[in-house]
Amino acid sequence: MSAVDTRAPDRRVAALSVLGAAALFGTAGTARALLLPASPAPGVAAARLFVGGVGFVAYAGRHAEGRRALVRLWRRPVVWMMGVTVAAYQVFFFLSMARTGVAIGTLASLSFTPFMAGLLGWALKEGAPGVVWAVSTVLAVFGVALLTVSAGDQRDLIGILFGVCAGASYGFYTVFGVRLARAGEQPTNILAASFSLAGLLLLPVFVLSGTWWMTWSGIALIAWLGLATTTLAYVLFGVGLRVLQPGHIATITLAEPVFATLLGVLVLGETLTLTGWVGCAVILVALGILGLSEGRARVAS
Repeated sequence: MSAVDTRAPDRRVAALSVLGAAALFGTAGTARALLLPASPAPGVAAARLFVGGVGFVAYAGRHAEGRRALVRLWRRPVVWMMGVTVAAYQVFFFLSMARTGVAIGTLASLSFTPFMAGLLGWALKEGAPGVVWAVSTVLAVFGVALLTVSAGDQRDLIGILFGVCAGASYGFYTVFGVRLARAGEQPTNILAASFSLAGLLLLPVFVLSGTWWMTWSGIALIAWLGLATTTLAYVLFGVGLRVLQPGHIATITLAEPVFATLLGVLVLGETLTLTGWVGCAVILVALGILGLSEGRARVAS
């Protein structure tokens, strides 16, 4: 994306949009606990991707230009690879949580993503992440680690490896999404094309997961996860693809466990230790540092 493209949002708006996406991501666990706690995790993930992909296609394809862009993107091998990595992220993430618990699974998956996205983006000449990114990322990962310690989940090396694979998948997706956006493709079209492919790849998982969704609670859960925490959240996420570096985007999404934890405390009545609260504070400080950096970059440009 050219630096003189007046249609591109400024970096602060982009960072806030990605933060809003992280907030929506963080509602997924609470929504499942409130609406249908016994629902199978793989089936829920598959339904979320399929409905989210349909919502994306409907949103991106409301204009003829968007429909043409979707057809063009579906023909590109890199978009198919992005669809595979989106599906892989869901599979590895839930495998990690099944073996290690929610906290450790989230830590392993999300903490590796910024490093993978930052270094891969640097290698592909999307720009060096910078010292501020490195400091804020280390702080954010430390904060997520404190949240994990406070949760007291068991450690499992294979489960952690699954989480690392999830983070690598998410990092790959973020980097190549940025590359396509900077090459002139609209972020919404990129997301619609890749998520619809991911939804189709995981559709058999949903079909084989049973009839758990055939209730009003199940339908409401799928609608929220698919349309709010996927379609809407990634529309916001797409704003960041146009102007932010991949590593910065991935670091901002580390706010997801903070929102998830706060919802668990405020809505579900869960408890959080002092260590957990300190972890939340550290993550917020890290995101504040990165936010100030994006604001200064906007002024300088």
